[in-house]
Amino acid sequence: MIGIGRRGALLGAPLALAALPRRAAAQAFPSRQIRIIVGFASGGANDIMARLVAAKLTDRMAGTPIVVENRPGAGTLLAAEYVARAAPDGYTLMYASSSTLITPLINRTSTLDPTRDFDAVVMAQSSPLLLVSRPDFPAKTLGELIELGRQRPGRITISHPGVGGINHLSLAVLMKQTNVEFTLVPYNGNNPSLTALVRGEIDVASDSLFATRTLLESNTIRAIGITSAQRSPTQPNVPTFAETLPGYEVTFWGGFMAPRGTPAPILDRLNTEIDAVLKLPEVVERVKTFGADPVGGSRAHYTKVIAEDWVRWGAVVRETGVTGG
Repeated sequence: MIGIGRRGALLGAPLALAALPRRAAAQAFPSRQIRIIVGFASGGANDIMARLVAAKLTDRMAGTPIVVENRPGAGTLLAAEYVARAAPDGYTLMYASSSTLITPLINRTSTLDPTRDFDAVVMAQSSPLLLVSRPDFPAKTLGELIELGRQRPGRITISHPGVGGINHLSLAVLMKQTNVEFTLVPYNGNNPSLTALVRGEIDVASDSLFATRTLLESNTIRAIGITSAQRSPTQPNVPTFAETLPGYEVTFWGGFMAPRGTPAPILDRLNTEIDAVLKLPEVVERVKTFGADPVGGSRAHYTKVIAEDWVRWGAVVRETGVTGG
């Protein structure tokens, strides 16, 4: 009995020693500045969300500097590849979005696999998409738009903020489900897409509640439908797509990821602290002004969302033939 115990202890000793540096690093975390990389330009909802969390996270981590760095380009692919190559030590994070999953699926040259190359930290928010039109556009509802599309195949133009993004794929799903052809017009971002709508260059636009809010409030544009399962509290009179197309639901999320291999204790600490930030009343109120819902929750929950969306959007890309890059 004693001999077996000694042998077990000896065999276990190397494993315990090997774990010591990781445990020590986790216990000392954070000891220096943390960077949050955002794959979008400054001023948008993703950038604002990352900065909102960063400011509150600094307070919760005893004044540790937390900075947000914008690395826009290629539908967040440039930022994602940069973070995937960073040291897995918790000091470089990414504020990711649904586009972080979609872009590698449609980009022929990318080898990035978010389910393999990142560890989930925490899901921050979830938001629906909104379909909007010029005030003089004859279709006032999704049902009327579909019918008009059948009457004018390919002649109705719908803009979106970029090839391969969540807006683009949601429109591809719409056309596939209804068997109606619209002409999709990509722009380089939300503002150019909505500006084209306001100028009368296109008929309809797919965008977010955050990006369209001011234009809706001034009656410069009109909402046709929203892609959430239920109507939005901020736009209660706008019907959901599902009211016309049962089962249609598209939401996009934002959340924090770390390079794969980041020690679990560090991931757990980040999850706990960011989750607490997302529950602060002032943060909840601010997020809801985006037309979004704060989420939070466990790392396991976010990991499951990422895995399921990777499969879901992969199937959409294959079925619709959407490509880019």
